[in-house]
Amino acid sequence: MSTITEAIREAYASCEGDIILETVELRHPAFQEGGSPIALRFVADGVDQDLLLEADAAMNPGEVVTFISMPFGLDPPSDEEGAVPQVKFWIDNVSSEVHKHLQQAVLIRSPVFVTWREYLVGQAGPQQRVDGIELRNVKVTSLRATATAQPGNWSDRLFGKVYDRDGFPTLST
Repeated sequence: MSTITEAIREAYASCEGDIILETVELRHPAFQEGGSPIALRFVADGVDQDLLLEADAAMNPGEVVTFISMPFGLDPPSDEEGAVPQVKFWIDNVSSEVHKHLQQAVLIRSPVFVTWREYLVGQAGPQQRVDGIELRNVKVTSLRATATAQPGNWSDRLFGKVYDRDGFPTLST
């Protein structure tokens, strides 16, 4: 387990009364309804949630959208030295509607992009976001969808910011 994950879990454990909602948004050209592109949005909660997207979201910016209750997991990459950073992603109990979209995505040679967001109940908009995760090796069964991703700068995107030399000129190599 990475030190960052341990630190985040400790911080969450020390918060009293805050309810944290983890969400994922999947985007792919095959995800369409009535000929219009859609995003598949899931929340790791027992009920569907209507949540506000950030103003620069890839789809529906600044709008309140529905995230469907769906068990999913997104394991961040290891910070082990020499290991290729890889995110493991899964969705359980894939409904027939979601299954249909994911099966279409497997047939079209285009990446599935993921945005991970974390919301605090009672706060407007996401508190954390990691965007631009590209899924690979997507496999879909009637019970589970799985995929892996290799985000190029995952570690630079923690807490929703990109730490680069343009924005932070004092960074060194």
